[in-house]
Amino acid sequence: MKEYSYEFRENYRHTPSECEKLGGIWPLRVGQNRAKPNYFVGTRIIDCYSVHFIISGSVFLSHGNEVVHLKPKDIFCLYPNIKYSYNVVDFDSELPLQMCWIAFNGVQASSILKLIGVSEDQPFLRNCLTPDLYEWIKKLFNLVAKKEQNVGLKTQVALYNIFDMLMNNKSGLPSKAYVNEWLMRSIDFINTHFMEGISVMEAVQVAGVHRSHFYNEFNRLLGMSPRQYLIKLRMERASEMLMNTTLSITEISLSTGYPDLYSFSRAFYNFFGVSPTDYRIKASVKLKQIDNQV
Repeated sequence: MKEYSYEFRENYRHTPSECEKLGGIWPLRVGQNRAKPNYFVGTRIIDCYSVHFIISGSVFLSHGNEVVHLKPKDIFCLYPNIKYSYNVVDFDSELPLQMCWIAFNGVQASSILKLIGVSEDQPFLRNCLTPDLYEWIKKLFNLVAKKEQNVGLKTQVALYNIFDMLMNNKSGLPSKAYVNEWLMRSIDFINTHFMEGISVMEAVQVAGVHRSHFYNEFNRLLGMSPRQYLIKLRMERASEMLMNTTLSITEISLSTGYPDLYSFSRAFYNFFGVSPTDYRIKASVKLKQIDNQV
């Protein structure tokens, strides 16, 4: 990787043929980086679409009037002619922010992004970078990097495969074809009602199987317990509300399914390692730093 002011980075460009442009989407460039402590990109616009995959570390993405905290396995998409900026969060020399990205264009680009659950209003997905998906990203990266002739069809096949896998795994879950129907039913229940104070036992009842079997299958397929998954959803929503709303912490605790401020604050500290108040203050400082650099 070549060293720059804010990062170590390598990029490779692809010039699509006229034949490729008759297709729905085509790649324009691929790249990867390792951030330095002062990493900051923006505020700027681009003239294509660019999906970024977070491999390690975390990043604040500023889009519109909102800032979202993204972590490993999350992705975000930059849209053409829309202002954006992003910067490193809590730099760790052992696990620095590392990302790879794919810039692309085409008449199907916007529609395909909608299929995977991304939009201009919510340009990110959480926990969807799987090992299989990463292998296809590397295949596309290698095809573009080698700059061999007549690879246009191969690059498009790789790009379509990447989006197909994202569509199947947009919730960070295995493809529905490989998941028990009862488990998907219970996960859909949790995803829909997690802010309503539901319990894991309610999800078990929706699944209609024995509790121990439910826990074992949930752990095997998602890599975490049902309780951890429920807490993860609540904490991610709580962090966004702390950064992007003026709701009090008590109001946020009640809005995310906790019975009182104490139980919410304890869960938040256990998840993020800081109190909700400190998290909000830290996010506010980051926002001011971004505003000062614009």
